[in-house]
Amino acid sequence: MVDSMDFEKQQKRYCIRTKHVVIICVVVVVCSVAVGLGVGLSRSDTTTTTTPTSAPTEEPPQPPLPSRGPCKPSTDSSGDWVNFRLPDYVKPVHYDLHLEPDMEEDTYAGTVDVHVEVTKPTHYLWLHIRETFVSAMPRLKMLNGQGGEKEVPVKSCFEYNTHQYVVVEATEQLPITGPGEVYVLSLDFQGWLNGSVVGFYRVVYNENGVTKKIAATDHEPTDARKSFPCFDEPNKKATYKVSITHDENYDALSNMPLESVQQLAGNKKKTSFEKSVPMSTYLVCFAVHQFTFVERTSAKGIPLRIYAQPSQIATAEYAANTTKVIFDYFEEYFNMSYSISKLDKIAIPDFGTGAMENWGLITYRETNLLYDENQSSSYNKQRVASVIAHELVHQVTLYACYLPKCRIFRDIMIISDVLPVMVDDALLSSHPIIVNVSSPAEITSVFDTISYSKGASILRMLEDWMGKDQFRDGCRKYLKDYTFKNAKTANFWASLVSGLPIAEVMDTWTKQMGYPVLDLSVSETNAKLNQKRFLLDPNANPSQPPTPLGYKWTIPIKWHSPNAVTMTVLFSEHVISDYSPSVDGLLKVNNDHTGFYRVNHDSNMWNTISKQLQDNHLVKLSSFDAADRTSYIDDVFALARANVIDYGNAFNLTKYLTNETDYIVWERVDSSITYVRDMLLGKALYPKFQQLFRDHVNSIATKLGWNDEGTQTERLLRETVLGIACQMGSPETLNEAAKIFDQWINGQISSVAVNLRLLVYRYGMKKSGTEENWNKMFQRYKDTSLAQEKDKLLYGLASVEDGPLLYKLLETAKDESVVRSQDLFTVVRYVSYNPVGQSIAWDWTTLNWDYLVNRYTINDRNLGRLPGQITTTYNTEPQLWKMEHFFHQTPNAGAGEMPRQQALEKVRNNIEWIRRNEDEISAWLENNVV
Repeated sequence: MVDSMDFEKQQKRYCIRTKHVVIICVVVVVCSVAVGLGVGLSRSDTTTTTTPTSAPTEEPPQPPLPSRGPCKPSTDSSGDWVNFRLPDYVKPVHYDLHLEPDMEEDTYAGTVDVHVEVTKPTHYLWLHIRETFVSAMPRLKMLNGQGGEKEVPVKSCFEYNTHQYVVVEATEQLPITGPGEVYVLSLDFQGWLNGSVVGFYRVVYNENGVTKKIAATDHEPTDARKSFPCFDEPNKKATYKVSITHDENYDALSNMPLESVQQLAGNKKKTSFEKSVPMSTYLVCFAVHQFTFVERTSAKGIPLRIYAQPSQIATAEYAANTTKVIFDYFEEYFNMSYSISKLDKIAIPDFGTGAMENWGLITYRETNLLYDENQSSSYNKQRVASVIAHELVHQVTLYACYLPKCRIFRDIMIISDVLPVMVDDALLSSHPIIVNVSSPAEITSVFDTISYSKGASILRMLEDWMGKDQFRDGCRKYLKDYTFKNAKTANFWASLVSGLPIAEVMDTWTKQMGYPVLDLSVSETNAKLNQKRFLLDPNANPSQPPTPLGYKWTIPIKWHSPNAVTMTVLFSEHVISDYSPSVDGLLKVNNDHTGFYRVNHDSNMWNTISKQLQDNHLVKLSSFDAADRTSYIDDVFALARANVIDYGNAFNLTKYLTNETDYIVWERVDSSITYVRDMLLGKALYPKFQQLFRDHVNSIATKLGWNDEGTQTERLLRETVLGIACQMGSPETLNEAAKIFDQWINGQISSVAVNLRLLVYRYGMKKSGTEENWNKMFQRYKDTSLAQEKDKLLYGLASVEDGPLLYKLLETAKDESVVRSQDLFTVVRYVSYNPVGQSIAWDWTTLNWDYLVNRYTINDRNLGRLPGQITTTYNTEPQLWKMEHFFHQTPNAGAGEMPRQQALEKVRNNIEWIRRNEDEISAWLENNVV
């Protein structure tokens, strides 16, 4: 799965060079099937009764139906269903699933026959259900290996909502199943297609003035139970036979290839699909649609189709071409063949996550699959390629032990990037990659930057340590050895045959939170490295919370001097004895920034680095390539933020930027100074801070100009430096943005250059944001069909410096016909980024909290993250108090439990940062900025 995030955060996080998109996906997603995030459900003793500690999941309001069926809610706690985990002695092996959606009424009915094996006698069977309900008394029978069957009478059924179960009681004890025997539990059920964008849901969209609908699914991590009754744990793998009865003017898709289409009475048809291979519930997918497709064929003859609205199908061509190239590459890299005879992708108009790797049918948010070269930016193009690569690696490796979420929700990893996660992992409220959870809400809440990015980062470090060929060969061995098997992280480490202590090293990274900072001290005869835990809060206790590993890491460190590149394994301390600065020159530790750690120097060394950068930042003898300069920038600002070094060191290091021309460095500058900018905004010293970075950026901004031309990275560079210039109040840049905006809004030009649109929309609206202009932009938002353009226009609308218009935008976001459900949270975030809208966004969110919970449910991870996302710049005690008050008033945080802790910690750190740094930074700016 790829997570969704707002446009500005996306641009900052995807700073990779275009040619590296596929390579990075291989390095860090490639064994996403092997090690990454590891969300571990705690396995409690099945004989032990546990008391629930959280309220039942709140559900969105549903239209009235005649009856909720025979299985009424109950608080009966006399059986093993009081345990959060399903029992080991019941194993589903096959599902026959039939669905009948009513696209007019937004409801659906279905029947599921679940074939289960039982290894312990039991009177009860229970499985997951949420928001749907069983509409008739369940039926049960036993099938023997000779084709015979025996009916088993059902005594009763009830819903145990604490753990989202439906419990079925047989009139007699069910014996253990023998070879070839299974019980078949048959459940009729009904559900609603409206509500939140998880489970089986419908989307209303407009195509060429005609209102249409599509129904589709999103099941990760625990939302298959919303679509149909199932054993909704990822280690409960089974085969599936899916069929869908639908209106004849619709088509249907599912994971597997089409088997048959049967015409039925009443203008209906039944679409049936082939039996699947064993897979987890969260990978089951189906869609009922009126889309068309473009197709490519893989090197081995697999049809690769991209489905989209007919009016947008031309924008699927880039995805089709990219899919073929990357698909063929991954099959060769892993030395494996894709196991299904087709691969479909579909762009869902309203989709809560960025993309989802359902086997054989990958679902995407439109912004992550569709690309229009005349309307989409260079960033959009790079984003589409990156997400496609991420999702495809799952497909090629999926059948060979799809380890994410199997084995008690462990060992999941999703590609992202290295640097942004280092902020969240430097908090006391972080968590390890492998973490125990005990409820669906907790599962959802840990789908965060740690789970999405840290696994990717440590795999990148591991591959660099082992060597690309050995790492690839280990991945191949692992995938071959564990075909259709449940495996553990240890199995992956063991597959990486290298003679290196892989498990010993990697356990220190997966089983405890955080990461180290290495203090580098240099003498004339050697260099010495010491490690300690890096925390953003200098007052935090680095030994908390306790861990058996004591926050010490076994670190594959890499260093460079003009004479050699060396790799070693560092435990707690290491001496580089063959190094002399006068002979070898400047020592760069963590060159290419492949290691998941920071490096600190004493003030003299930081000054030496700064001077070298100013004298010649491209000097080969010091190996100051772009990745190294990027890591220096990122480290120095992070260390200053944590009060490890003075901000003077950080600002001195930026003095060379007048000569910097590399995109990835400027992207990191933009991200690194954003925190300081947000903290100083509104302070008396802020104009001096702006002047400092205006001086740094003016030269390259003038050189690049406003003509949207050049290579991919040149276009990205132009957008980045012009964005910094606008943020820092450059009159020339702001005036040019406003000039282009006025020409566009008044119809003097038909469109703005694609890579400059976001800047023009944001800063043009900021300067020329009359109500008339705002209404014109809002109409253009409603008129456009391209999702990427809608996102840019939303950001522009949220940039107006007019409180009533910002409130109007927030209220409009409630209207699903205007703002898609997936975009409501984006609107709130964009408003919060506007200084005028900061408090408006918070007040609107808290006043509308019940509405948001009812619409999305308390377990929605996007809702859970929202309070933290709109308060990242809070830095006063009153702001902290109102957060604490709201959290106290709404104690059932659901998926927001961990994000709330992180949000409070960040704001407390912000308050302390202001107290600690404001005077120091003010003094430096007074002495250094004219």
